[in-house]
Amino acid sequence: MRREIIVSLILLLCFAGASRAMSSSSYVSSGGLGTGGGVGLSTSFKNTLSIGVVASPTMSSPSYSSVAGIIPILTLAPSGDGSAPVISNIEFDRLSVVNNDLIKKNATLTATVTDEPSGISVEASRVIVDGTATTFNLLTLTSTYDVATGALTYNLNLAGGSHIITLEAWDKSGNSAMVALVVKVDTGDLTAAQTFINPNPFNPGAGTARLAYQLNQDADITLYMFNEINQAVWKKICRSGSNGGRTGYNEIEWDGVSDFNEVVGNGVYFLRIVSGGKVIGKIKIAVLK
Repeated sequence: MRREIIVSLILLLCFAGASRAMSSSSYVSSGGLGTGGGVGLSTSFKNTLSIGVVASPTMSSPSYSSVAGIIPILTLAPSGDGSAPVISNIEFDRLSVVNNDLIKKNATLTATVTDEPSGISVEASRVIVDGTATTFNLLTLTSTYDVATGALTYNLNLAGGSHIITLEAWDKSGNSAMVALVVKVDTGDLTAAQTFINPNPFNPGAGTARLAYQLNQDADITLYMFNEINQAVWKKICRSGSNGGRTGYNEIEWDGVSDFNEVVGNGVYFLRIVSGGKVIGKIKIAVLK
């Protein structure tokens, strides 16, 4: 009988100790003096080993609740917003470019750099030119970043050759985004490169043709269209700095109508890109109606 009483007492004590454990699947009691010190089974929370205090370097839930008053209710803010900054509207001298486009040596880079909800970190975000970085907060003179609007302006001063221009944006939560472009500066004699027409063959009755080329510097340009017997049928003047006469990509539309207000006939035509009396580019065009 005495032996059975002892066994019963042991079982009773074990049951009483177990009842102090938390019912939450994420936490168990530390065995402390009922003060709520806990070791989290969840990977999102860690015990600081200080009685009744739970540290939360990261979290997967916005809050957690106490069980029988052991752990107080805490509401914790997320450590980051999880969204990367947005880099958009990248232009050089107000023109969009693609890799290997020609730009002026003193072109002005503009872009929009924004982030919600954290906001852009001006101390970490930067413009990188051929490996040399300038953070947004150190931009001076006419190179600026407007925190309110996200408007970025950066004045370049480039030598001839290829250059890598990188925009790197960081928000205040540690998220980042990056855009890089390869651009070219040609300080040599004026030339028209990468000339093409689209579509080719061209049917004037189906729309207009796009005559495109790249200039390595601003210049007054005259476009001449000749037929197969070298007669001029169309002419267009493009002023320096405007479409057709600006550094980089230029695109002119032609509707297939001559300067005599007649649709040109079927055949092969030759566009000459002329500046200062010198032919700097050529395009061959087939008209097929």
